[in-house]
Parts: sequence; structure tokens; C-alpha cells
Amino acid sequence: MTDLSTATSTSVERAFELLDLIAAAPDGLSLSELTALAPRSKSTTHRYVATLLGLGVVRRDEAGRLRPGLKLLELAAALLEDDDLRATAGPLLADLARHTGETVHLGVLSEGEVVYIAKIESPHSVRLVSRIGARVPLHCSAMGKALLASLPDDELEAALAAPRERRTPHTLTGADELRAEIERVRASGIAIDDEENEAGVRCLGAAIAGPAGTAAGAISVSAPAGRMPLERCHELAPVVREASAEIGRRLTGARDATPRATGERSLR
Repeated sequence: MTDLSTATSTSVERAFELLDLIAAAPDGLSLSELTALAPRSKSTTHRYVATLLGLGVVRRDEAGRLRPGLKLLELAAALLEDDDLRATAGPLLADLARHTGETVHLGVLSEGEVVYIAKIESPHSVRLVSRIGARVPLHCSAMGKALLASLPDDELEAALAAPRERRTPHTLTGADELRAEIERVRASGIAIDDEENEAGVRCLGAAIAGPAGTAAGAISVSAPAGRMPLERCHELAPVVREASAEIGRRLTGARDATPRATGERSLR
């Protein structure tokens, strides 16, 4: 049997290098801009772009700039529709958004970060800028800290050994201070991002229990700090905690097998 952990394709890796560059550019990239950024020769880059255009995973907009193609949307939709966690959590996320009046996210662990797999917008005119598929760090996001708190001690220590970016003046970057924060999350069942990931934004989050005591994901409620003082975070904490617990109950009661993964469910 082929060992899939080592049977990798450099061609696929190179194609995804280009996709990542294109996806990271909010205004798209011209072919010359992409060629300048790509770590490959001009001819190789042009050949890969031609293939990606033909497959529909990259498209040209009206100005001729390269952007992610509709084929990616089709693939993402198929993934999300087949995800048990997202389907189970959906009605409860909607209830939580109605109750709080704020933006609600659902996320999972993927390669040492949290990836948003569902979002319900706040009805307020001032909203948060986020999107499904976006990634946020573990150490400074509410969902990330909630997921860190759910890890066994050995996996938590491995995560704390990784380098951490200071995103705002409030970001906790020291291993000791972050370890103490995780212990507070474990004790309360709620994590608070006190303007640690983005200045002017507060979030509170809780992990969702999955099979065998693992965390299947996490939810969060986010708002501009002016609408979400720390007092309101504490007021909403029981509601968020109960929503995450109910998602976990429905998720584990809905199936007997280990959940299908949307993204990686571990840090490794």
C-alpha cells in the first residue's frame, strides 16, 4: 500500500503556491505581479496559470487580473454541505446570533490555527470583517484559546512551544501568561479575546465537545469593543457555554462514529 504521508506531488504543491498568492490578494493579481511573487521561473508560472485557468480554479476578472475561480466555490460548497458539525451547529448558531445581536462564528483547528467554517452576521450596521475560510491564531482568539484549553497537557505544551505573533498591544505572547490564561478558560469554560487579535474587537468563545472527549470545534460571539464591554462578555458567557454544550450533545448523539473532519482536528 502506498504511504500517502510521503507520496506527495511537487506539481500540486506548486499549483497551490500560486493559488495561495492569488487568494491572498484582495484586488487580484496581474500575471506579471504573480510571476514576480512566485518562487518559480516565469515559464513555469505561466504554464501553471494556464492550467489553473483551464480547470476553472483561477479566473480573470474584467480587468484581466487573476482571482480565485468558481470551481473552488463548488468544491468548498461540497465540503461544507457534507460537514456534520456545521449542519448540527447551524440552528443553534442562528439562535445565538438572535439572542446576542452580534456576529457568531463556528471554527475548527487546522494546522495550528482556527479556520472559520460558518458565520452569521450581526444585524448592526457596524459589523466585523471576517469570512468563511479565514484563519485566526490560537493564542489570541476566543475560539483558539477555548480549543487550546481542551487539549491534553502534552499537546498544550507543544502548542505553547510554538512562536506567537503580537497582533495588538493586548496579545498574550509569553508561555507562562498564556498557560495561566488557559487554566482560567478550563475553569470557566469560556475564553475571552480582549482586543488581543484585533484592536477594537472583543469575542467570547467556548469549545464544542466531540467523541471521546475531544473538541470537535468551537463557537464565538464577536462585536466591536464599544458594544461588548467585559461586563457584557461575562453576562453572555452562560448563553455561549450552553450553546456549545448543546451542539456537542446533538453532535455526539447524532452518530456513533468519529466525526468527519472539516480541516484538521488536531495541532499536528
